[in-house]
Amino acid sequence: MAGFAWKRNAERVLERRRRFFRRQMLDQILASLPVATDTEEEWRQFEARWGTYGEGETRPFPSNEEIFERCLIGLQARAAVEDDTLPVIYSILDAGESMVGAMFGQQVRFLHRPRRPAFSSAPPVVRDYARLSEARFSLNSEWTKRFLGIQDYFASHMGERFAQHPCLTMDAMNFAAEMRGSTQAYLDLYEHPDGLGALMEVGLDFNIRFQEAQMERTGTYADGSFVWLAGWVPFARAVSLSVDAYVICSVRSYVEFGFEYQSRLIERFGRGLMHFHCNRADLAAEVARLPGLSLFQYGGDTRDPLPEVERLPEMRQAAGEVPIMVACDLKRFLDGLSGRSLMPNVWYNVSGGPIPVDEANRIMDTVRSYRA
Repeated sequence: MAGFAWKRNAERVLERRRRFFRRQMLDQILASLPVATDTEEEWRQFEARWGTYGEGETRPFPSNEEIFERCLIGLQARAAVEDDTLPVIYSILDAGESMVGAMFGQQVRFLHRPRRPAFSSAPPVVRDYARLSEARFSLNSEWTKRFLGIQDYFASHMGERFAQHPCLTMDAMNFAAEMRGSTQAYLDLYEHPDGLGALMEVGLDFNIRFQEAQMERTGTYADGSFVWLAGWVPFARAVSLSVDAYVICSVRSYVEFGFEYQSRLIERFGRGLMHFHCNRADLAAEVARLPGLSLFQYGGDTRDPLPEVERLPEMRQAAGEVPIMVACDLKRFLDGLSGRSLMPNVWYNVSGGPIPVDEANRIMDTVRSYRA
């Protein structure tokens, strides 16, 4: 059974989350802070038990026990941090984006990343739309059962100390890129639009069934549910989505080959949280029209000369009153906090530091009293 015993002020955070997601904190902020915890000895013991591989080296898929022990490193030590983060684990992150190919019967490789989840790689599944009917998803396939088995293991071992959430959905063009290969999926917009639409329908069915199977395992807590990006939200069910595959497309491509599929996925589950891996306000304005959109997280475009936080005014205009999540470096955050210049209705994922626990908790006193 999920719980938050490894979070000292869990009840206070839950209440702040409820108000944030119900749009009752339009003049306030949330914050996740970078905190210093000494985990080196834990890592040494972990690597002595499970061994090490080189960066990018092909490796066997990790066992449930290895994944569980890695996810626990530093987790309990963070219990004393009174920021707005909750201990909710992405338990099947080792499956990676190519989990899609694996679950549709394709061969998959897993590559090692030191002290991080593995990276997956698989060739395209659908090379000819004439054979699209052969692309079938089953909850009883080998890799589907393997991935869900990780969540079963976590559910039976985590007790009430922490929780886990389902994976990010791989829908619409994100799904097509995995099933067809990225280049061919983009060409399909022009060369095979009917086939692409049919493939996205397969993806919609896959995402619904796989998300529901995960939700049976991740469960609920305090009249809310678990979902990537936020960890816990005050909604009966929610899914996380992304428009990663659309960031190099025209807005029209998203409108014609994305918006409807994501709308239907959100409508199925009630709420959606959007990962937006760029700073394009034109695309953001279309995404913000999705029904039930409850969080808009953006940024991470390394080609953008401006930090994500500098884009907040234009992203706020595009997103309306939808709560926003954005990365912000520690100095900029502290300067904005003391000068009361931080934009409200925003969850700040602060990077840099790290800072001692006591200092983080003093900062959070100011965060909780902040009013724009």
